[in-house]
Amino acid sequence: MSYHKDVSLTIEHFYNDKDIELHIKSKTEMLTILHSIAEHGAHVALYYGGDENFILTTLLGVNAHGMWLEVGPFPPENIQILLSDEFTFVSVHQHVKIQFVAHHIKKDSFENNEAFYMELPDYLMRLQRRNFFRTSIPSSSPVKCIINIQPEKTGGITIIRAAPIVDISGGGIGLLCEEDENTLLPDKTFSDCQIAIPDIGTLIVSIEVRNVIVFTALNDVIHKHVGCRFINLDNQMATLLQSYVTLLQRERLLLDASHGR
Repeated sequence: MSYHKDVSLTIEHFYNDKDIELHIKSKTEMLTILHSIAEHGAHVALYYGGDENFILTTLLGVNAHGMWLEVGPFPPENIQILLSDEFTFVSVHQHVKIQFVAHHIKKDSFENNEAFYMELPDYLMRLQRRNFFRTSIPSSSPVKCIINIQPEKTGGITIIRAAPIVDISGGGIGLLCEEDENTLLPDKTFSDCQIAIPDIGTLIVSIEVRNVIVFTALNDVIHKHVGCRFINLDNQMATLLQSYVTLLQRERLLLDASHGR
């Protein structure tokens, strides 16, 4: 299953309210946002039992009391979801991350198909950090991240991995990897990674893997989306990065305008 690539569908944790643009408590506004997510087919990451377990799903419908979500493709996983007692819903509305926590989900049906049902939460969180905003890399101008994977044992061979970048922001990158990728794992860090950007320059960065999402592309090929954050980005690299992100955003706006979006 594919998902919205402009914003990483990961859970965000907060230590104060500065990272939250708005607690949306109005039932009318919550319904408007959730209806929009459903109507636009925006994908949803539904986490259960903590930060590590999740399914990628879609919001099927919403009413004044709750919402229906598409069940996952694997029955054992669906059973685990039904047995869990805490869930985090993460999606995107107008390019802004929306997140909320729920404590009950049940098996139901929606338009004669099996579905999950959740009651409306007390509030939604709309997040404002600029680093959440991911810009997709156009397939016509591919960019790769060259990663030096150091050997675990002394005297081993350094592996060089060239991973296509599918999205980028001021805070990190999303990498497209094969299903059998088993080196780029959460919490691992890699230094001196190189990102050659045409007409702008080469970024030399350190990255930390934050999450790995397995999904099935439209051609039924299974891939992994590896979300990474930049570590201690210096001013020179940050300036090059911002120039590239701004260029991508400008090209996207021109493309949207040419299609009348």
